[in-house]
Amino acid sequence: MKRLRQLTFKRIKGLVGIVTVIAFPVLLTVVGLAVDTGRAYLVKAKLLSAVDAASIAAARAVANGEDAAIEAANRYFTVNMPTGYFDSTAELKNVFFDYDAFGNISIDIDASASMPNLFLQFYGDQSYNIDAEAQSIRRPVDLVLVVDNTTSLRLGSIGDVTQDVIDQSKAFVNNFHEGFDRISLVKFAFGAEVPVAFNSSRGFSRSDIAGEIDDFDFGSYPSNLQYTNASEGVYAALDQIRNVDNPANLKVIVFFTDGAPNTFTSDFEFRFTSSSYTGALRSSDGASGTPRGLWRHDRIATQLSGNGYRGNDIDDYIEELPDYYNTHDPDATEFRVLNPDHPNRPVNQYSPSSHSANDLYQRVNRVARNLVEDMAEAARDEDIYVFTLGLGSSLTSTSGPDSEYGEDLLLRMANDPAMLDDSDLAGDFQADKLQGVYCHAVDESALGPCFDEMLNVIIRLTL
Repeated sequence: MKRLRQLTFKRIKGLVGIVTVIAFPVLLTVVGLAVDTGRAYLVKAKLLSAVDAASIAAARAVANGEDAAIEAANRYFTVNMPTGYFDSTAELKNVFFDYDAFGNISIDIDASASMPNLFLQFYGDQSYNIDAEAQSIRRPVDLVLVVDNTTSLRLGSIGDVTQDVIDQSKAFVNNFHEGFDRISLVKFAFGAEVPVAFNSSRGFSRSDIAGEIDDFDFGSYPSNLQYTNASEGVYAALDQIRNVDNPANLKVIVFFTDGAPNTFTSDFEFRFTSSSYTGALRSSDGASGTPRGLWRHDRIATQLSGNGYRGNDIDDYIEELPDYYNTHDPDATEFRVLNPDHPNRPVNQYSPSSHSANDLYQRVNRVARNLVEDMAEAARDEDIYVFTLGLGSSLTSTSGPDSEYGEDLLLRMANDPAMLDDSDLAGDFQADKLQGVYCHAVDESALGPCFDEMLNVIIRLTL
């Protein structure tokens, strides 16, 4: 019995050896297939990522022509597909462009990679050949760039940053296609002007916009009068988009400022004179003060002529505040001036016979902030994205009679999801509305990166 068990064990042991010899090539093939296939999968994923990056880079750079787009595609492909990744050799092969009647540019990119096999080469399979494709469609955009031209950019706490604002504004515009994008330029301070309106057809002139940006004047008016009539700037942008022919599917307002609004415009009835005047009425960034007025709503810094100005005595002449923002239409009812039910900044009626100048000052400041937020919300309701860019420390300091942060207002204007990270702002985020981007540039060196952040988001929206 014992001898039988020994013989059986020897037979089994011998059989295992035979099976092992027979199965080894199969096991080696399976292991080799797993290793080489795994490596190929990683190379494929890397190649797809590189092609996607190249496609987006080409879409961003095509504003400067096909050659620029191809150069950008190759550069981003090389950065995202490292040389010799798992011993592979990769190549971006083709970049094709196609234009349709609606102004869309289709960019098709294909690439390939060859990866030598480690194990399967012993079975005659020398390498894996991997292909990847990507397509991006660059849609046209109608964009209004709204730029603060107040004196604080020349005399603010971080010094004179006016040249930085000029340079970065021009650099931002240069990333859009002169042939099929449309760009309009708005500047504001006491009032707002539109130096470059939308073309009736697609396209715009970079040189025209660059020339107007070079002509920005941040200091020809009294330095102690720093009106920030943001609502007039946003209204001008909204009006441009609302009245353009053949609008693009993607519509954007990019709003830049270094401070909180403190001025608004309407038509005001005057006591004693039985006259009415349309102009900008100003408070300031302080907690209290005396309002000043009136200044032209359609000029950067031009005092109203004749008896409309009234300077520091304006509170004695204004009969009452209008119910609605009526600067451009006496019968307008879209944006409220009087809003006693406003959850954050209620505004009640003013009467010079029973209130002081400081009462009017507080109302003016609140109206200035309410209007610009209401206009941004109206833009979102019309499928217009709002992007906001703030510069300097004043935005992160409290200002005005209600001690508010200017940054909070810019976050609400953009409807930036970053509000969800702030318990005080989370309830103001509108998840069902278009979501823009707010970027805070601490100083002039951060202006470029902020403009780039907005550009990246806008370009992705065009894809």
